[in-house]
Amino acid sequence: MSSERTRRVVGSHRLLRIAFVASGTFAGVAAAWAAIVALRGGAWWGPLHAFVIGAVLASISGATQMFTITWANAPPPPRWMPIGQGSALVAGTIAVLVGVTASVPSLVWVGGSTIVASLVLLAASLVHVIRRSLLRRFDLSLRFYLLALACGIVGVTLGTLLGTGVADLGVVRLVHLHLNLVGLVGFTIVGTLPTLLPTFAHHRMVSGREAVAAWWGCVAAAGFIVAGLVGPVRLVGAGAVVAGTSGAVVLGGIVGRLGRRALKETLPYLQVTSGVVWLVAWTFADGIGLLRGVPTGRFAPWTAAAVIAGVGQVLAGSIAYLAPVVLGPPIGDNLRRMGRSPALPWTAANVAGLALVCGFPVVAAAVGAVWLGDLARRVVGLRRPTRVVR
Repeated sequence: MSSERTRRVVGSHRLLRIAFVASGTFAGVAAAWAAIVALRGGAWWGPLHAFVIGAVLASISGATQMFTITWANAPPPPRWMPIGQGSALVAGTIAVLVGVTASVPSLVWVGGSTIVASLVLLAASLVHVIRRSLLRRFDLSLRFYLLALACGIVGVTLGTLLGTGVADLGVVRLVHLHLNLVGLVGFTIVGTLPTLLPTFAHHRMVSGREAVAAWWGCVAAAGFIVAGLVGPVRLVGAGAVVAGTSGAVVLGGIVGRLGRRALKETLPYLQVTSGVVWLVAWTFADGIGLLRGVPTGRFAPWTAAAVIAGVGQVLAGSIAYLAPVVLGPPIGDNLRRMGRSPALPWTAANVAGLALVCGFPVVAAAVGAVWLGDLARRVVGLRRPTRVVR
């Protein structure tokens, strides 16, 4: 590996390590907050937003930049861009969580605006990298990322209006939820799957026409969801169904091509694929319900399950593979440590999701704590690098 490429890889890994630290911190806050809500009652807004805005979005920020730099064989952006983007995201998330909880609208305005600025800066960073790329076959993934960030910018803006009391319409809340969960998070996952899952299997990127079809499906889905602001609510349902179909097509194509080879890295593969199945199931359940005119609550059980068992498993599975890689040698030993004995975390994650769907949040919190504890034990037990990784 040339010295220039080594610097690129090391720099991209540093970005992801920092992002994982921020993500883990917010995940711990979300878990503790969820336990309090489950035992003592209260609103689920706090733990869900701490997890999605804090933990998930921090991981997305680090992972999309790392993937773009390494997979596209491109130089990293200027250091001030990822530093400024990550700092803005953390500060904005804290401001929003405190502002909404303490009913301080001005703090919510500042926090929401800062998060939007961080998403704009992340998009600029990705475009800066891809323009200097030596490989063009990852351009489609970048399109997914930019579409996801555009959804997030609109979704966070709507959330800021809701959090400050400027808007309190049910349709605004519905579009806000779908742009963030389906658009920002979901489209990022769909755009990453064609490269991430083959990486688990030590296989080259899986290409196929289904990825292109999914791209146009996601574009259409985003259009339907945004149109729901001014049109019938059924448009949001149509967007959810189209997005779910796109995710299912991509996942099915990749799994079909990889076959048993993907089981070499059992836990990452199991958790990412299971998480995507949960998300696809939620989009269909939610979308069909909206198409039928069935009213949905703010945080219906299916939505909570999609966040925990869906997004949570994708995040946990990605960490199980990427944490040893970005930590450095001995990568093989650490990958085996993160991937062995998959039954406990996989079962706990899916039982937590089923418990939420069935209306047992206390059970979900208890089982989720076991899952989070197992993941923390694996990460803490990773062997440190045998040489300094700068």
